[in-house]
This record gives sequence, C-alpha cells and structure tokens, in this order.
Amino acid sequence: MGKRMVKVELDDRGRLTIPAAIREKLNLNPGDKFSIKIDDGNALKIQKTPTKEEIFENLVGCIKIPQKNPPSIQKIKGIWKTF
Repeated sequence: MGKRMVKVELDDRGRLTIPAAIREKLNLNPGDKFSIKIDDGNALKIQKTPTKEEIFENLVGCIKIPQKNPPSIQKIKGIWKTF
C-alpha cells in the first residue's frame, strides 16, 4: 500500500468504507473502535482505540509493587471490568 492516497466515498448514512488492503495491513476487525481528530488544516486523523485487553497486555510487568501476595491476573481483570 505504501503512502499512496486511497479515495473513498461517504455513503448516505455518513459511513466510509476502509478498503480491504488497509483493514488487513492494520488488522482492523468489525467492532473495533476509533478516535477521529481534525487538525488545523481540516485533515482527519483516524486512530484505532486500543481495547482494555491490549492496554493490559502492554502494561503487564511494567509496574513492580513489592507485595507478599501479588494480585492474580484474574483479580486485575476483574478490576478493569468495573470501569
């Protein structure tokens, strides 16, 4: 795909279709959530919002808290579900 621009069309319900090659390259799946930002030049930046699981996977092992009985992964996941 490279950095070439791909043209898409807005449908009558306000939806854009992301071409298959881009979805595959970025591993985008139905149900994924995105953030949209408009810069000063009216350009749209669309960024995939990480899931709680993706955030958790990236944080595991980053924070070291000296404890005799550290919480289990299931307990930590249970805390996330309350948000």
